Amino acid sequence: MRRGFGIAAALCAVVGAFFAFGYTPMRFSGYLLFGAAAVLLCLGLLWRWGKKYRWARACKAILLAGIAVGMILFTVLEAWVISWARTDDETAVTAVVVLGAGVNGTVPSLSLQVRLEAALDYIADKPDIPIVVTGSQGPGEEISEAQCMADWLIGHGVAAERILLEDQADNTEENIEFSKAMLRDHGIDTTANIAVVTSDYHLCRAHLLWGVPWMVPVAAHMPEAYWPLTINYFIREAFAVAAEVLLP
Repeated sequence: MRRGFGIAAALCAVVGAFFAFGYTPMRFSGYLLFGAAAVLLCLGLLWRWGKKYRWARACKAILLAGIAVGMILFTVLEAWVISWARTDDETAVTAVVVLGAGVNGTVPSLSLQVRLEAALDYIADKPDIPIVVTGSQGPGEEISEAQCMADWLIGHGVAAERILLEDQADNTEENIEFSKAMLRDHGIDTTANIAVVTSDYHLCRAHLLWGVPWMVPVAAHMPEAYWPLTINYFIREAFAVAAEVLLP
């Protein structure tokens, strides 16, 4: 049994190192695997020492209970994240907000590309409503995320006068805060139904930050070939939602 803990811990550490330092888009999963390796090593030691020491048996019981509680909480949070990973095509909206993601020079990253494609599909039968594109210029980006999105949408037939460009937001909280302010400046009621387009895993946190119950979700899904990344992002987002709830 103790040897099994050691083998499992070593496997978690090796795979975690590959994700954390080799395939960095899955860095978060790599760090989680490092944590799992540490927990497995602790369990192995406590299992061994538990045959001799009462304190070790008590620590093992506490650790196992903590793991069980943590898994229950994670399952609840993950179910909540997944429940928002959808598109509501039924509810009428007065505006659309597209949240930014990375830009490679002047070209949308894969994450941003799928958000733009989801937005374009969503507005296909909504020719008149305004569209806010939001996101500042970050490292390695020659233009702002908002400008990149505006250029892409215009290049795909969306009228330029429909697009409201918000290029100051550096994170999701600012994306939503600044987009709401821009909509209000243009006479749009932000307590009405507003569609928010972002990655499927990101919609739950966007809803929390939106702050009112009138956010309509529009999910952008990664291509199926990228399913490991999708799983990584969904796992990471459960922790992000927990941080948002506990540390608003």
